[in-house]
Amino acid sequence: MASYAQWAAATVARPQTDFTKVGRNGKTEKKPTGLEPIKRSLLWDERMIVFERAADAPQISLAIATSVMAQVNIALSKVAPPHVRTTIGKISAQGRLSTMAREGSSAAILLHFWREIIEAARKADSSVIDVGANENWVELKILVPYARYRHPEGLAVTPSALVTPQDMQLV
Repeated sequence: MASYAQWAAATVARPQTDFTKVGRNGKTEKKPTGLEPIKRSLLWDERMIVFERAADAPQISLAIATSVMAQVNIALSKVAPPHVRTTIGKISAQGRLSTMAREGSSAAILLHFWREIIEAARKADSSVIDVGANENWVELKILVPYARYRHPEGLAVTPSALVTPQDMQLV
């Protein structure tokens, strides 16, 4: 009978294998990588990525924005599955460039290739400093009597005056 030390040494020396699952038809199924195409439709916000540019950079032009998106798609074609690409680009009123992931992909999948996207975008526009997912701000309305917070100098309410009732819990 082998000792525990011999068994442990043999177990550590054994190469780790990728376990695959055998499906009903007898074929092996691949282990999910997280980059598979998404079958359901996604919200617009879940597919958008936003490029952050340097603060002193000039207003981005449509030609540069198109070049950035083309460079990103060329870089993604070399390292990512075929469904991971960008489609529609947009320049916001503040001058931010944003682009949408192709159908079947999401911003999270695009951001798996963050380094490649940044390097490709900098080829077309050197002022690009970061890329991230679109942030979605949720609006919260609390209905309270207006007269309670009305002051002679306007609606300047001090934070100490904004107190929720004891029995009310915010989640």
